[in-house]
Amino acid sequence: MSEDHILRVTDLRIAYGRVQVLHGVSFDVPAGALVAIVGPNGAGKSSTLSAIAGGVAAAGDVRFDGRPILGLKPEAIARSGLSFVPEGRHVFASLSVEENLRIGTFMRGDRPRAERDLQLVLNYFPKLKERIRQAGGKLSGGEQQMLVIGRALMTQPKLMLIDEPSLGLAPRIVEEVYAILHRLRSQEGVSILVNEQSSRRVMNFVDEIIVLRDGRVQLKGRPSDLAKSHALHDAYFGTGTFDRDSGEAVH
Repeated sequence: MSEDHILRVTDLRIAYGRVQVLHGVSFDVPAGALVAIVGPNGAGKSSTLSAIAGGVAAAGDVRFDGRPILGLKPEAIARSGLSFVPEGRHVFASLSVEENLRIGTFMRGDRPRAERDLQLVLNYFPKLKERIRQAGGKLSGGEQQMLVIGRALMTQPKLMLIDEPSLGLAPRIVEEVYAILHRLRSQEGVSILVNEQSSRRVMNFVDEIIVLRDGRVQLKGRPSDLAKSHALHDAYFGTGTFDRDSGEAVH
């Protein structure tokens, strides 16, 4: 794998019983990049992230930081520096914001650094700092999303996978969350792969967009390039023709 890529997914295939969900999905995540997988419901986006994180059985090849991880247990993958934030904002409702964040340090033995990282997370998420003693279950939806991202950041990840971070949030909060993710990518060097249904939510924040539809990569490219044509719309809705290997539009 090229040193420029922290994640390489090759020919990823997933089946639930007789139903094939992914049909040979391949893509890379450059080191230090913020990449979005977008596509309609049922495209296989969540299954892709779950397979990478070890939560779903899959075939193919997934290499993280140059090492094969497909088939490893989720705990082993997490310890290697890959943190997964699943859909649904799974906070510990009865625990305080601080206690929720400290759960992210359980696999770490560097207590002094963990304290510094806690302050780092609170600086990125000032709303959490304001509610540090409040129970996680009492937070708003946007605050809970910030909490689970902050908790993942406490594990010192090299790569974060975030499933539907904008689900159920107001547009203003969505922009706030993505602005923070962009800062994490730019200032902390954390690589981030997100799954979103709408490409419009991510166009101004991500480095690359991957369009997934019917379990296949339909299109890949930089937002600035895709915005200049109808390729993104065509790939999303299935009205265009694309090269299966490169993910580029065929003119």
